[in-house]
Amino acid sequence: MRGFQKLVALFAALAALAGTAFAAAGPTSPPSFDASISPGTVALAFEWAIDVERGQHGLGPLVIDAVENVQAVNWSSLMAYTGTLAEDPNTRAAIASYQPNWRAFGENVGVGATPQSIEAAFMASPPHRANILGNYTHVGVGVVSANGRLWVTERFYS
Repeated sequence: MRGFQKLVALFAALAALAGTAFAAAGPTSPPSFDASISPGTVALAFEWAIDVERGQHGLGPLVIDAVENVQAVNWSSLMAYTGTLAEDPNTRAAIASYQPNWRAFGENVGVGATPQSIEAAFMASPPHRANILGNYTHVGVGVVSANGRLWVTERFYS
């Protein structure tokens, strides 16, 4: 049953994201994020987008790590609070604290008006794209909405 609930939430996230993509009708309307969509739903959509990109490049899906999701949300919250986009200098220690056999990690952080703009920026940036398509097994995604902007942290490890 849990898998079905996640699937329903995923479809809801995708429908919501598709709706925001078409909501900015007209050339003079800047895209904006629909604040009624929960950050958790947006995080699910980012997780889905990561697996879609990986699948299109012949790579398998990543395991969603609930502990890393919480840490990613915490980091996104701190970035939003301080208004500063930065990678977390403590990611390595955080992963090691609960996953002592980890081998590699990567982190993407982004901020923008819409999930689509952030995802497009990640894929257009060689280092961010390399993380998404990297030789990782696990991912955690945290999204925070503040002052009309989305703050996103994606953490990858294997």
